[in-house]
Amino acid sequence: MSAPVPKWLDRAAAIGWRLLVVGAVVFFGFILLRRISIVVLAVVLALFPAAILTPPVQWLKRKGWPPILATWTVLVAALALMVGIGSLVVPAVVEGVGPIVDDLGTAFDEFTAWLATGPLGLSESQVQNYIDFIFEQAGDQAAGVGSGLLAGAGAVFQFLTGAALAAVVAFFLLKDGDQLVTKLLRVLGAARSDTASRTGRVAWRTLSQYVRALALTGLFDAVGIGIGLAIVGVPLVLPLSILVFFGAFFPVVGAFASGLVAVAVALVNGSLTDALIVLGIVIAIQQIEGNVIYPMVFGRTMELHPLVVLLALAAGGVSFGIVGAFLAVPITAVVVAIRQELAEDPDLTLTSLAQNIY
Repeated sequence: MSAPVPKWLDRAAAIGWRLLVVGAVVFFGFILLRRISIVVLAVVLALFPAAILTPPVQWLKRKGWPPILATWTVLVAALALMVGIGSLVVPAVVEGVGPIVDDLGTAFDEFTAWLATGPLGLSESQVQNYIDFIFEQAGDQAAGVGSGLLAGAGAVFQFLTGAALAAVVAFFLLKDGDQLVTKLLRVLGAARSDTASRTGRVAWRTLSQYVRALALTGLFDAVGIGIGLAIVGVPLVLPLSILVFFGAFFPVVGAFASGLVAVAVALVNGSLTDALIVLGIVIAIQQIEGNVIYPMVFGRTMELHPLVVLLALAAGGVSFGIVGAFLAVPITAVVVAIRQELAEDPDLTLTSLAQNIY
């Protein structure tokens, strides 16, 4: 007669096989997601313009406008606004890209020279070996990321296909989004429609708030740092301000990187004092944004720890490149918001959610 299995071993085995099943589902789900990544990412990207343009479209619909007319009116107005802003901004950005790249190269050369002549006591060969190692690692990582979503000869085709699909999905979300939701809830039935409706409202509200809040924080950073650069006398104020604005769409990492670019330009075109002043301005603006603006526009329900943001950016970037890094944080924010909604309502737990869905 065999000895009875200890309770701790039986419990560990039960937990272990469940973890294996969950891991297998996640793994094969991830493989499937990568297979159809263009479609999935196009649909997710379409949610961003839809989240911004839905309020004016719905306002026109409530005024009695036909859905097709309301949608096209808002889209044409948004496109005209983008073209108008682009006609003012793009020439300055194009003219500033070359000088910024040159300044970054000069700043990098000065930094490597300081490593060899500064207090660290490194030899030129050691500095060059470190630089070669960093560039080699960066090249390997870029090649690994590039082998995914937008790699190879089909990169342009994939990009155009995804952009066209995202535009079509955004159009129909604006035109028929409310009707699609109504039909979906009708298909789910009364028992499931309430759960789906509540979680859907939380997800859409979180995404809409996230997009608008990022735009506001990016605008605040760009204006604040731009004014500081102009006061110090740093050239290329407009291109650097635009870089700061778009950097805000990659939380933590984007703000840090765009701030370093501004500091490097100040160092090359001015002095060490100018660079330190610009660094102080960047840090001050980021502190005001993180402690005042960010909580004000995002709200408590969307506060994510910086570590969570960094891990989400890393996971999204490794899996799907730049697009994945761009989408990782809002997706994480939506998941966290839904989880908080479930936690605040004792009648809407994860178990009941799964039962209602299935």
